[in-house]
Amino acid sequence: MSLGALLLAAALPLGARAQVPGAAPLVLTLDDAIRLALDRNIDAVRARENLAIFESRYREAFGQALPQVTLSGSYARNFEPPLAFFNGQKFIAGEPNAMQGEAAFTQALYSGGKLSAALRAGAAAREGARADLAQSRDDVVLAVKQSFYAVLLASANASIQQDNLASAQEHLRTIQDRFAAGLDSDLTVLRQQVEVANAEPALIAARNQVELGLTMLKDTLALDVDRPIVLSGSLAEPAALPSYEAASALALSRRPEVASAVQKVKLAKEEIAVDAADGRPQLSLFGNIQWNGQGPSLNLGPNDRGTSSAGGLSMNFPVFTGGQVHERTAQDKLAYERALAEEAQTRRDVLVEVKRQWLAAREALERAASERAATFQGRRALEATEVRYKAGRAGQLDLTDATLALDRARTAYAQALGDYWTSLAALERAAGAEVKEMTP
Repeated sequence: MSLGALLLAAALPLGARAQVPGAAPLVLTLDDAIRLALDRNIDAVRARENLAIFESRYREAFGQALPQVTLSGSYARNFEPPLAFFNGQKFIAGEPNAMQGEAAFTQALYSGGKLSAALRAGAAAREGARADLAQSRDDVVLAVKQSFYAVLLASANASIQQDNLASAQEHLRTIQDRFAAGLDSDLTVLRQQVEVANAEPALIAARNQVELGLTMLKDTLALDVDRPIVLSGSLAEPAALPSYEAASALALSRRPEVASAVQKVKLAKEEIAVDAADGRPQLSLFGNIQWNGQGPSLNLGPNDRGTSSAGGLSMNFPVFTGGQVHERTAQDKLAYERALAEEAQTRRDVLVEVKRQWLAAREALERAASERAATFQGRRALEATEVRYKAGRAGQLDLTDATLALDRARTAYAQALGDYWTSLAALERAAGAEVKEMTP
């Protein structure tokens, strides 16, 4: 039986045991699990919400460049008539009812570059949020793959322990037959019964590890902890190792962390221009239309109301601000230098991560090749030992040693496969690309 078949055979019963009575299990492939996680995982949901916030802030910044139109109005009831004083005389200057309305607009013409810098800063923040969303999605995908492969590895180990128990029981039956024929002692039977007893806890622990892995996967998928699921897949034979040079080159152009760091540098640079603009002249266009009316009642006649309008240019030049603009600009420049340093460090971290995961994948690939050969030899050795034991040319300890050797080889091979696919998933995350894009 192939390793993939063993894994699937082990996973199906374990998944069934976790079922709630009357509930059909959810069968998941790796792709299904990834799609489900991207839709439900709380980190991915929060990243999408953060992106929506930054897109709204960009539209807010864009709105500052558009004309601002305001409408206002008021009504006052004068319980005592308003007065005006001139040359020692007082005069009644109003009516009991006074109303006023105004429509005004302003349009910024020149703001020292503040509006254009704010728009560029908003765009950089929005692109940075998009990169953060991509990074969050990549993190979720990696977490799903790690949990998925962990369950497949646990299933493989459970299958190995099941086979080990079945082998120990078969050996016990052979020894009991030889004991009945007077070819083995009761001590040999007792020793093999101990071997069978020792194999059962290992199987129980392996099955529990599968259930624990499924529980962690459900948590990543934001599924109910008691929801029955069955995984469809296996730890396939290792493929060719991706190119390290291709992975490194793709990482610097694909990794969301690098893109986010670049946008943070742009944002920090534009913030310098935004604050520096507060020390430059501000020029805007304005206009308004006013309506005024006063009368003894609310029913105003033609002589009780009128309109006026005005328009022009307005300039504001902050000649002295107490050094506030200078200090804010100096702080922005320091933040810009820090953003540059963080971008460089991000690039180094990305390359280190690519190298680390590529080395881990290569090591696991080499271990898998070695343990595959060891498994083949171990199986042949056990079969030969079983034949020799039945013929009386090998002892019970030889049988136990051969069984344990095969068990260790199969376990090490399964572990190497699990490490390989987990490292490969981490390498894809590190390079920001799929394996096929990195394979020569």
